[in-house]
Amino acid sequence: MSLPTRFVKMAGGGNDFLLFEADGRGLGEEDRRRIALLSRRGLSVGADGALFLSQGDGSRVHLDYFNADGGLASFCANGTRCAARYAVTRGLVDGHDPVLETGWGLIRARVDESNVTLRLPGLALPGAPVGVAGEGLTPEAIPINVGVPHLVVFVNGDLAELPIARLAPPLRRHPAMPDGANVNFVEVTGPASIRVRTYERGVEGETLACGSGVVASAIVAVRQGLVSAPVVCATRSGAAFTVDFSERDGQIADARLTGDAREIYSGELSSDAWKE
Repeated sequence: MSLPTRFVKMAGGGNDFLLFEADGRGLGEEDRRRIALLSRRGLSVGADGALFLSQGDGSRVHLDYFNADGGLASFCANGTRCAARYAVTRGLVDGHDPVLETGWGLIRARVDESNVTLRLPGLALPGAPVGVAGEGLTPEAIPINVGVPHLVVFVNGDLAELPIARLAPPLRRHPAMPDGANVNFVEVTGPASIRVRTYERGVEGETLACGSGVVASAIVAVRQGLVSAPVVCATRSGAAFTVDFSERDGQIADARLTGDAREIYSGELSSDAWKE
């Protein structure tokens, strides 16, 4: 298949995406290279990733997600929330409770105007702590998988002052995380609130938000006894998310992520958009 030229730009709590109404399972290497070129800021449209939405089984919709580097990823929480809102507003599903087929599994959503809640599949409990080093960081970090691998690191002091561009790359490739990881730096700000900054693999830089990252951070913070659920999670974009969950039968159950998802504009790509 060839990459479509018609797209919609969407944003979910600080992450922005190119959404194509097409089946991403047919993309070839050249299409993936073009996604990376389209995701460049300044030289092209710019995005944290690309969403491909198509008909799924029955009344479901199928979602393929590609990182800004053109690599296929199993899940992106904020991208899935944006796709859910698009599916509802465009009438691709009946009602306001779409079910999305993702690389991780079936994700159920609830769309209330611009607020979208995801109900996530059961999650394994966080892993054993791993050692980390860096100015302003606690000596241990906690790994957890929320559709994609995450490493949660708590900070001593002001999160806003943390030099993430320097500290994050070695942690993103931590020896304990063979597939690499998104790295979430977390500051506890209240009895039920945290602040999170995330360095994302596939983007290879800090993003304004990360939906699965705030879920990972909230779960770890609650299980460490630092906050209680539901947890309000502030991000670098200024947008706040709410994360709630329970623990049952040795796993994380009923994890829910709620936040803003909005449609910014639609457009048509010219060949200059992927010009090198």
